[in-house]
Amino acid sequence: MTGSVLALFVAITVTGGLVKGATGFALPILTVPILSLFLGPQEAVVMMSIPILLTNLADVRWGWNQWRSLRHVTAYLAGGVAAVPIGVYFLHRGDPDVIRLLIGLVVYVFLLVRRFARPMQLRRPAARHGAGACLGALAGLLTGVSSLPGPVNLAYLSMFPKETFIFVLNLFNSLGSVSQISTFALAGTYTPPALAQTAAAVVPVLAGYWAGLSIRNRLPQETFNQIVNVALLCIATVLVGQSLVKFLS
Repeated sequence: MTGSVLALFVAITVTGGLVKGATGFALPILTVPILSLFLGPQEAVVMMSIPILLTNLADVRWGWNQWRSLRHVTAYLAGGVAAVPIGVYFLHRGDPDVIRLLIGLVVYVFLLVRRFARPMQLRRPAARHGAGACLGALAGLLTGVSSLPGPVNLAYLSMFPKETFIFVLNLFNSLGSVSQISTFALAGTYTPPALAQTAAAVVPVLAGYWAGLSIRNRLPQETFNQIVNVALLCIATVLVGQSLVKFLS
């Protein structure tokens, strides 16, 4: 990496960790799209896989007192873990421009869900479990192909209070990350250069994460989310624009 690229890399990963620490989510949605601008989409997903898992596990530990809520999301968790390898399959064999376009569109959906969606309310257990399994599979597919299950997670899990939401969200993401990382390892994706890249991302992400934890309960959530949303909108527009220009040229 050149000096300017290295500085940008550190800024992106520290900021992503800071957002994750402050809000309990949004590390992949903030880092993977930006890194995809100057790395290939596959390289960005692989690079962030281990830092994402470590911060997810930290948030699971932070909210472990919410473990009783797991009985409501067993189908969602199972569907998600099962679908991750399918997403990884598409990541390895897909066109980078298509994957970049997918990531950009996922960010758009994420922003729309945050702005307009209402919490899902399914009263019948069969309907809740069926919807949970299907939506979990969709989130798992997005985890494998782009590390961005955020839109689905937000729509389904927003029925829970904040503490429960953060715990269940990060438990789901942790299980998805383990499945994703295992699939990467079995496929030989973690070459020495790839391991060096993901190791380089761990330190700035964790530094930002621990700094963000100190402001999780003090920073006005609405203001912070608005800043993040504007940044994500710009990033998604660049990603989608790049892909469409290549498709049309």
